[in-house]
Amino acid sequence: MFSAILADDEINILNLLEGLIDWNALNIKIAAKCMTGTETYQRILTETPDIVIIDIKMPGLSGLEVVRKIQEQNIFPNFILISGHKEFEYARSAIQYGVENYLVKPINKEELTENLQQIIQRMEKERSSKNYEKMLENQIETNLAISRTHFLKMLFLSPDLQEQKSLEELNQIYGLELFSGFFRVISIKPDTKKLFTLPQYQILLKQIYEYACQKFHASSQKAYGIIDNNEIIFLMNYTSEEELAVFLISVFELLKNKFYSYCYVTLGISSRREQLFQVSFQEAHAAVISRIFLGKHRIIDYSGLSQFKSKLNLSTYLEQIGTYIDTLNLSGVEKLFLHLQEDFSNDTISPSSVIDLCAKFLELLKDQIRNQYQKAGIDYDFPKKQYQAQIQNASSKEDLISTLKHMIIGEISAFQKLQYTKDSRYISQAKEYIHDHLDQNITLNEVAEMLYINPSYFSTLFKKETGETFSNYITQTRIGRSKELLRDLKYSISEVSAMVGYQDSKYFSKVFQKTVGIKPSKFRKLYTN
Repeated sequence: MFSAILADDEINILNLLEGLIDWNALNIKIAAKCMTGTETYQRILTETPDIVIIDIKMPGLSGLEVVRKIQEQNIFPNFILISGHKEFEYARSAIQYGVENYLVKPINKEELTENLQQIIQRMEKERSSKNYEKMLENQIETNLAISRTHFLKMLFLSPDLQEQKSLEELNQIYGLELFSGFFRVISIKPDTKKLFTLPQYQILLKQIYEYACQKFHASSQKAYGIIDNNEIIFLMNYTSEEELAVFLISVFELLKNKFYSYCYVTLGISSRREQLFQVSFQEAHAAVISRIFLGKHRIIDYSGLSQFKSKLNLSTYLEQIGTYIDTLNLSGVEKLFLHLQEDFSNDTISPSSVIDLCAKFLELLKDQIRNQYQKAGIDYDFPKKQYQAQIQNASSKEDLISTLKHMIIGEISAFQKLQYTKDSRYISQAKEYIHDHLDQNITLNEVAEMLYINPSYFSTLFKKETGETFSNYITQTRIGRSKELLRDLKYSISEVSAMVGYQDSKYFSKVFQKTVGIKPSKFRKLYTN
């Protein structure tokens, strides 16, 4: 709804203006009625109306003076000036102030309505234009934010793939305000005090991120951040090490106090770099990971981790765990993690070494478990991101080892359970197919194709589930069926041979004698007399 102020030094004119038309029908409310120019000026300042209808001759301040003084305050309502015939040309001088609407006494309903409709049409057009401009601004800002986030992700996670540009170019492209100075990466990691669901944890991350953004943006330090894979990452651009240290301590204390009821907060800080494209997210991440050795709820600077020099024997661990996953050896996995626990008890183990181990264990598990499912003819979507989040949320050495172990054992156990169910179904379907097609030439490849599984895998599976080879099972089934048919004298031995898949009756007799111990003809005599 629009608002209007009516101003005239005659009460009768004021009442006439108010009662002459249906203001509600025009979507206008009367905000005030004034009888002096000074009062009108004051009410315009307080009410900021859309429309002011004012007599040119007013006590205190004239109508023209009100127009001028209001515009000097950068307030621009739509004025309708009222004048008599004698003052009309004088009133027209208000054109210099952008006034376009005038009424000449005596005021009539049609003229007033026409003037108001012109103004409303103008305002609606302006509002529509402003809304469109605002929408465009919002869209541009949204697109800029998306491209800025993409740039930061590439800078942090795939710096080798990032095209290097000057700070000036980056500022122009991504709406940044980077400057020559120093750069660091800050990783913020909350460890919850109680069990959170993933959606709850993501809400907590967002709250911490937004609160940190407020503190960073209110300072002289330049900071740009993202949330990626349940980790808060900021790029810091600054000039003074002392100021940055004081600032980060203050941010840490604020975060610690603000979210103390829900979590412990750890800040990991990378080494200082003078070139933007040399910053290392991996250093900040390693600093955060080292909280499992140093303890959480603190600031950890990567440059202070020099005491962690020992490296894990990755190749040995990877070779062993690869074998255990490939052979679905759960007891082997248990033994391996006992050795890993001993290695982790070494207080000088490098956080980078731990990160490498976790990443390579996860990648190996993904590849080998997928391979197991693929061999079994089963589609499987490996939950890599979920496992990455679990690893990153580990807050102690014991917690990390337990997470890795249960992750691997859980995947192997789930596959074994699914495999057992599906394997049994495969064998049942294969047996049914064999019985239904005994009179045909049945091959292992044919049955495997029918089941949509690898022939080699099917051959191994069949032997494992039935205790005999595929070919032997078919032979035994054919001979078993032939015994039933031989008891029925309406079929000749040649017909029985064909009915169980042997087109050559002599070959059938040979196989029958080898399996049963006597020829088909003798079997028939023995069992039909």
